[in-house]
Amino acid sequence: MAATLLLAACSSGYTVTVKPLPTPAATELSAAAQALRALDQASGATTESADAYDQAFAALAARCVEQPWELKAEARSAVARLKAFGSKTQTHLTVVRAIAAAISPADPRVNCVPYFGIYVRYVEAQQGTGTIH
Repeated sequence: MAATLLLAACSSGYTVTVKPLPTPAATELSAAAQALRALDQASGATTESADAYDQAFAALAARCVEQPWELKAEARSAVARLKAFGSKTQTHLTVVRAIAAAISPADPRVNCVPYFGIYVRYVEAQQGTGTIH
């Protein structure tokens, strides 16, 4: 619908200005990353540094339209589903790194939420075959 309206506006002689998507502030990114680190630490699942979480989350957020807290919520949901499935090695950091790596740098600022579900299905399939524990 939005694309149709944009095309109609352009073809009718109107000037359309497309504003760039906002880039989350570094403090917002770090706060969301550290919230995920705290969850992993509480479960005894990480020995990674705070910087590792900051870097992974910044890489993910740089490619996503969603704001940091939405991405954090998706990461929490993905880890909870994987743990319920029996995963013993998935942490918020591994999930965030995998999602960031799965998104092509050629397509920046995409909607990242669907990638969390894809990753969960991938891990579930791998666990089913014994490839991932």
